[in-house]
Amino acid sequence: MKVLLIGFTATFLLCCTNVQSKPIVADSGFAAQALKNCQTDLRFLNQVVGWQVKWPRQWKSTIAAGPNTANDAYTTWSQVPAALTQTIEALRLGMSSEQTAPRAVVIRVHQQVRDLLADLTMANSKYTFKNIEHKNAAQWNTLISEDIATAISMFEKFIHNEYLPVANKAPGLSQLKGGAKCFTDAVTWWTTLTPSISEVEQIGQRFIKESHAQLLATGKEGETTKHILSTLRANTENNKTTTKELIAISEKALARAHEKNALSFSKQTKEEIVVLEMPKYMQASAPAGYYGKAQGNTPARYIINPSRPNERRLMAEVIAFHEGMPGHHLWSAYPRKTPSTGYNSGILEGWALYSEYLADEMDLYSTTYDRQGMITKHLWAASRLIVEPGLHFRGWSREDAIRFMLENTVMSRTEIEIEVDRYIAMPGQSLSYILGADLIMSERKRAKDILGSDFDISEFHHAILEPGVRPLPQVREDINTWIQLASAAAE
Repeated sequence: MKVLLIGFTATFLLCCTNVQSKPIVADSGFAAQALKNCQTDLRFLNQVVGWQVKWPRQWKSTIAAGPNTANDAYTTWSQVPAALTQTIEALRLGMSSEQTAPRAVVIRVHQQVRDLLADLTMANSKYTFKNIEHKNAAQWNTLISEDIATAISMFEKFIHNEYLPVANKAPGLSQLKGGAKCFTDAVTWWTTLTPSISEVEQIGQRFIKESHAQLLATGKEGETTKHILSTLRANTENNKTTTKELIAISEKALARAHEKNALSFSKQTKEEIVVLEMPKYMQASAPAGYYGKAQGNTPARYIINPSRPNERRLMAEVIAFHEGMPGHHLWSAYPRKTPSTGYNSGILEGWALYSEYLADEMDLYSTTYDRQGMITKHLWAASRLIVEPGLHFRGWSREDAIRFMLENTVMSRTEIEIEVDRYIAMPGQSLSYILGADLIMSERKRAKDILGSDFDISEFHHAILEPGVRPLPQVREDINTWIQLASAAAE
C-alpha cells in the first residue's frame, strides 16, 4: 500500500511543499519549524509533509518544465545524497539520546520511502525524461536513477535495519524530556494562540456537546445521539455511491455556493474552480479532498479522493464547501488590494471550518443527510482537541486515541488510524481548525451584540478576508477596529 498524504487540506501542503528550498534538507519540511525547540526526531520524520512526500512533486515539476530548465534543477538536487547522510547522522543522535520518533510515524515514512524508491528505479520512471537526446535530460536521468536512488536506498536500509527496531513505542511527546512544553509551543506555533491544555479540552468538549445537540435535532423523536451515529456509520459502510456520483454531488454543491455568495460577501470572485479526481497513487491514505490554487492557465481545483466513495458520501458536501466555496477557494481568490501571502494554519483552517457553519446558514446543504455530514465532520474536528492533548500531554496510547474517535465519530477505523498518526506526527496542527473557527464565531457574536441591527455579515467577512493571512490575535484586533468604525458610522 502506498502512503503519500494524510488527511488534511492541501492548502497547507501546496503552500509549503511546492517551494524548492536551497540548500536541500531532508527533514519534516514546514512542520519541522513547529518543533524547532524540541529534541524529538519528528523534526526529521513526517509522513504528511516530509521530504519523501515533498521532493517527488518538485521532481515532477522539473519534468513538466522540460529539459531546457533541468540544468539548474540538477545543481540543486545533486545535494540529495549529502542531505540524506546528514539526516541519518541526526537520527543516530536521536537513537543515542532516546528521542526517536514514534513507531507509527516511522512505519508510515518507511513505507513511503520504499514506494518512492520503487518509482525511481522502475523503467520509464515518471521522474525521468523520456527523450534523453538533450544533454540536460541525460544528466538529470542519471542523477535520479543512480545518485538519488542510491542515497534513498541507503536511507531505507538504515530505517529498516537500525532505526525502526528502536523507534519510540510511546505515540506522543508526553514521555519525552520537556515534552509538555514542546507540545504547548507547537500548539502556539500552529494556531498563534496560547491556550492552556485544559482550555483546549474544554473547547473540544463544548463543540462535541453542541454537535450532539444539533445531531439530535436532525433525528426522529426519541432517538439518541448514539443511535444516530450508529445508523450513519452503517450507511457509510453499506451505501452504493459511485465515484461519478460523488463528483457530481461536489460539483452541484459548489455551484450552489457560487450562486448564493452575494448574500454573505461584499466582493465576489469570478475565478472558477473545477472538480478533479485525485491521482491514483495518492488515494490509499489521502484525505477526502484538497484544494489547489490556480496557477498560470490552470484553474483552481478541488481535488477529490474517489476511493471508498461509500465512506466519502456522508461528508461530500461539507468537504466541498470547506475546500471550495465559501472555504479555501474563496479565501484564495477573494479580490484584495494586496494579494494574501504566507501560511498560518489558525486563520486558513479556521476560516475553512467556519465556512462549513456558514454554508448551513446560507442553506447550501441539500438534504438532512448532508447536514448530518456537516455535524459529524464537526465531531471529528472537535475530537482532535481531546485526542491531541491525550496523546501528547496525558500519556494516551495510540489505541486510546483510536478508540475515542471510534466512539465519537462515524469514520472508519482505517481513516481514524490515518488521522491519529497525523496527530502523532504533527503536534498542534489539527487544533487550528476548531480554535480558529471558534475565534471567528465568538468575535461575530460579540460584533452582533454590539452593533445589533447595524451588523452587516458581508462587511464582517470583509474585515476578516481583506487583510489576508495573519495571526489570529491580529484577526481579533481587525474585527475590533471594524466594530468601532461601524459603531461610529451608525451614530
